[in-house]
Order: sequence, then C-alpha cells, then structure tokens
Amino acid sequence: METFVYVMDEYIPTDLTKKEVLDAFKEDKLKPFEFVRDIVEGEGVEGISGITFYDAYFKRDEFLIEYLVDFSSGTIAVKVIGSNDTRRMLVEYYRYIKQTKA
Repeated sequence: METFVYVMDEYIPTDLTKKEVLDAFKEDKLKPFEFVRDIVEGEGVEGISGITFYDAYFKRDEFLIEYLVDFSSGTIAVKVIGSNDTRRMLVEYYRYIKQTKA
C-alpha cells in the first residue's frame, strides 16, 4: 500500500509508510500533515498560516486523514490517504462524513 496526499483534486504519491503516518497520528493529530507540508506547498498552497485536524476515517489497514489548511489565498482541504484504492477510500470517507456531520 502506498500513502498519498490528495490536494487540488490530485493524488500525489509519497514515500511514507502506513506505519509512519499512523504512529505520527497517535503522537499528534497534526504531525502527519508536517510530513507532507512540502508536497502541499509544491502544489501552490503557499503562505500556510494554520492547520486544523478535521476528521479521520479508518477501515481495516487503510486510512484517510483530513486537514483544513489556511494559506495566503484562503482555506483548502488536504487529505493524507493510505490505501491501494484511493478513489474508493475517498468515496467511503465522504459517505462517512455525510453520516456523521449531517
């Protein structure tokens, strides 16, 4: 399984392992974002001024962690996804959010 960053409607592969991300998440919910900050900034999200943990979804050995990132042009959602099928995981996450945040 690979770990991806989902930002600006793109899935960007990382060299992070699932274990690295999950261990960091257990330590501090914001820490996984710090692992991918450079990737996010490389996609044009410049002038980051704040990161907020929004929610996380876990299913078996897969996960999706969402952050709201304040930057110079506003706020954007950034997701860290650990899954072999990122699109399916994203759909499942949106179903989960619809049920829990409605």
